[in-house]
Amino acid sequence: MDLDSGTLRAFVTVADEGHFGRAAERLVISQQAISKRINRLESQLGVSLFDRSLRNVRITETGRRLLPLARQAVDTADALAVEAAKNAGPLRIDVLDDHLSSMLIARGVAQRGDVVVEARTRTDHHDALEALRTTDVDIALGRAGAVTGPWPADLRRRVVLLEPIRLLVGARHPLAGRDAVPMADLRDARLWFPMTGAPREWIDLVDELCADFGLTVDRTGSTLGLEYFLGRLADDPGLGTLFGGAMAAPGPGLAVVPIVDPVPVFAWWAMWRRRVPDSRVQAVQDAASRLYGVPLEAAGDTWMPAADRARL
Repeated sequence: MDLDSGTLRAFVTVADEGHFGRAAERLVISQQAISKRINRLESQLGVSLFDRSLRNVRITETGRRLLPLARQAVDTADALAVEAAKNAGPLRIDVLDDHLSSMLIARGVAQRGDVVVEARTRTDHHDALEALRTTDVDIALGRAGAVTGPWPADLRRRVVLLEPIRLLVGARHPLAGRDAVPMADLRDARLWFPMTGAPREWIDLVDELCADFGLTVDRTGSTLGLEYFLGRLADDPGLGTLFGGAMAAPGPGLAVVPIVDPVPVFAWWAMWRRRVPDSRVQAVQDAASRLYGVPLEAAGDTWMPAADRARL
């Protein structure tokens, strides 16, 4: 009997999801295609794997007995692909947006010199799950909390950087000389962060931050390029914005002020499919560790979106 890994993977995925439609979405194939794979496997084995008489499919007793063996076979196939991929081909990293600290992580991996790095950016209506499932991306950087629902069994994740969000103002701003500014003091501040073209993961974070602490952020317009954006801040002594603490220091005429009580953070996660070698994930972790961030053990003293904290 010659069983292919595709039919076994379909069996394992339907068993995990308990639903043909969700299993099809996870494997990025049609529901008809996954049904055909299950039917073919049942025909080859001469057994019934699922009871389809219910609204959600239920695995049969025979299917439950065979599931560990099928899962082991799928894991072996994945391990074979991982071993073959070691040090072969470029590492494709989705950095969410090329103006964020995630690009610094990708550059840090490239500077090692032992792997070619290709940086990709996902559009504002895609999350990391879509990027990993529908493109050739190996590792996606971003907020794990932006992936809704239970965490997919075929994806792995790891926090690589808790980046503090800071206040960026012109040198003549009243808060420019402060060692730190409490979150409560920002309720009356003029904050501007144009959201045209901004990643959805960042927009949602700002929405939740404003709701939790009563902040108001002017989202109108576009940055019109980083140079113009920073120039507006430098020229307006009453204007401020939110700025990633791991990003390179801005030019003259600007000041970066830490925000405290609590410290807001953007939790950067590496998210990847199991076929990606551990050595490549570790390279991303090492690059992120060289950037300025809050220690993971201090995460309890920070603010982050509730969905991200739940992923911790």
